[in-house]
Amino acid sequence: MLNIIIRPFFFIIFICFFILTTFSSNATEATQPPLKVGIKPSEPWVMYNKNIPEEQRHPIGFSIDLWNEIAKIMGRETHWVYHKTTPDVINSAKDKKIDLGIAAITVSSEREKLVDFSNSMYETGLQIMVSTENSATNPLSILLVELKKLLTWTVLAWLSVLLIVSSHLRLLVDRISGDNFFPRSYLKGIYEVLWWGITMLVTWETPQSKGLARAIDLSWHLIGLIAMSIMTAVVTAALTSQAIAGNIQSEKDLPGKRVAAVATDAPRKYLNQIGAEVVPVKSIEEGMQLLRDNKVEALVHDGPRLSFLASKTNKAEKKDIFFVLPAVFNAQNYGITFPQNSPLREPVNKILLQLRESNGLEDSFHEKLRKKWIPK
Repeated sequence: MLNIIIRPFFFIIFICFFILTTFSSNATEATQPPLKVGIKPSEPWVMYNKNIPEEQRHPIGFSIDLWNEIAKIMGRETHWVYHKTTPDVINSAKDKKIDLGIAAITVSSEREKLVDFSNSMYETGLQIMVSTENSATNPLSILLVELKKLLTWTVLAWLSVLLIVSSHLRLLVDRISGDNFFPRSYLKGIYEVLWWGITMLVTWETPQSKGLARAIDLSWHLIGLIAMSIMTAVVTAALTSQAIAGNIQSEKDLPGKRVAAVATDAPRKYLNQIGAEVVPVKSIEEGMQLLRDNKVEALVHDGPRLSFLASKTNKAEKKDIFFVLPAVFNAQNYGITFPQNSPLREPVNKILLQLRESNGLEDSFHEKLRKKWIPK
């Protein structure tokens, strides 16, 4: 009888405890304030209309999508805090005016003294933008440069050995067959055969031959055709690249050149170190205009942003105005910045790793963002 009375009592207590626990948990989540996230405009990472009030802005971009997914997993709301420059975002994090900052913020030892960074959210490097409108080519000089690259002393030595061996073999076959296409004297004969070997590389001018002699003739001619094809392809590619990029092909060509770089960014320091004549600009757009006006020979900045802006401009004008060289140098990492000793850093790092993990054949969330926002 006592059990019958006690059981409903314990059941009621359990239900009340469950309701109170659930309500308390929901109340705690509801009382968590939105995270103050500092951002600054940087295509294609963070983009918004700066000409409208902040409360009406709707930021988009790689960094925005990435943070929205992180916040979703954390179960937190976001309040965007707008800044003009990267140093502004870093200073806000240092002074704890924001909970974190995200855009295209390069991780550096100097900045680590002021704030903490997350794991890398994107690996990038510097690239070079050039104008296709102001480039000029010198085909003869390009041909000589490419030939010098191809015909190294090692290559020439092997070709000489191959020519001498094949010439002696051809002379021997001529003697055995009794064709007597070449003089009987060794010196005169080997001279004629060596000349035969050189002309056979590019022509089919040879006496009527048969058997092994004809096989040697054909093989030597095919070697010449293959060599000429490779040389033609290399020189053509070099001419095409030169027509687009002018005299600048990589960072090794920048010393002594007038190169635009944003005055407050890491590229300027790197360019000074390698001996380029740096022209400081306030923005990438200003640098692009100087490049188009032929006041500088190149613009150096983070590769993804240059590629995005070049693609955007070329599409808008329906012709190739700018070209970004494929070479990537001075590798850098982008990170999310936090006030020092922030409790948010560790959970954000775990989520960043999670978002890079692929699900079988399906791309990871991070890879999907890269394909969406970063032009090839």
